[in-house]
Parts: sequence; C-alpha cells; structure tokens
Amino acid sequence: MTHISYVDPAAVADPELVAIMERARLYGTPRPESQAIRLHNPPVMKAFNNAWEAFFRQGVTDHAIKELCRLYIAKSVDCQYCGGQRSVLATQQGATESQVDDILNFETSQRFDDRERTALAWAMAIAWDPGLADDDLWDRLHEHFTEPQLIELGHFIALTLGQQRFLKTVGVRHGEILADTDAGLAPAEAARLRASQQTATTA
Repeated sequence: MTHISYVDPAAVADPELVAIMERARLYGTPRPESQAIRLHNPPVMKAFNNAWEAFFRQGVTDHAIKELCRLYIAKSVDCQYCGGQRSVLATQQGATESQVDDILNFETSQRFDDRERTALAWAMAIAWDPGLADDDLWDRLHEHFTEPQLIELGHFIALTLGQQRFLKTVGVRHGEILADTDAGLAPAEAARLRASQQTATTA
C-alpha cells in the first residue's frame, strides 16, 4: 500500500484533470499511479503537469536526451517505479534499452555519444555533487547545448530528481490504479505487470 492514497479517477469532474489522467492512461511517463496521488491537490497536479509538459515532453532540448537524464536519475536513486517507465517518444528518437542497461556506466560506455555523456555528467553533478560541474564540464555543456537548452535541461533534471525521490518515499507501484494499461512501461516491467495480473485472475 502507498503511504498516500490514490484518488479514483472516476470521481474526478474537472475536465482538465480528466484529460491529464487520460493522457497518463494512454501514454504513461508520468503513469496513472503518480498522477492519481497528485489528484488530492488539483492545483499542484496542474502545476506539475504544466511543468512536466514544458520541461520534458515539449521544449527546445532533444526529448531523447532528457529521457536518458530521467533514467539516469531513476537508476542512481534506485527508484524502481520511475526506472520501470519509458517514453515512447524517446524510443522513437533512438533511445534504446541497451543504453538504459549501461546508463550508470555512461562515462565509459560506448553506447553513448559525447553529447549524451555530457548531459548525463550534468545530471550526475546536479543529483550528487555540484562540484563535478567544473570548467571542463561547462565547456562541454556550452559546446553541445545552447543556453536556452541548458535552462530547460537543468530544470528538468532538478524536477525529475525531486519527484522521483518523493514517489519513492510514498511507495507508488505500477498497476495499482487504471490497471488495464501498461502504456509507458519498460518491456520487462510491462511483462511483470501482465504476469501478476494473470496470476491474480487465476488465483
């Protein structure tokens, strides 16, 4: 059980909140479970959704780069809920499961190019040690990204770091709300969810 209850989406009347939940059901990232917790405070949910859309799904920085940073945060803080999600758009732009498997070794892995490594190095600095953002890293960041892109990328890394740590403390799990959808799940997590649902049905 989560430490904060889920709001039943069927009880929601606000069209804007209904649309947010429907988007979570159809596409994931964010998934319905985390959004159903935010439904307890509609202004917070709307503000989060607006920021998420601006920082992550839209904007001026490559979506696949932002997805890699999100997954680096998920893996490094061991948030299994967030780490079990994938952006369909990022996959379409070339993000791969092999990159996810190697993401904590991004500095030496051949699965990342220098632009991706630079973004991930900044994510590591923001999450774990701002001192890692030395002159060399800033030179690389300015080589690969414009300043508007850096503003967007840095704010997104900060947003996803905070919300992932929040969700980990709450204890959110996939399939606990709108369990008919596996949209936005990693292949292994989608298979696990389907298997657990089938087991529950036949028990």
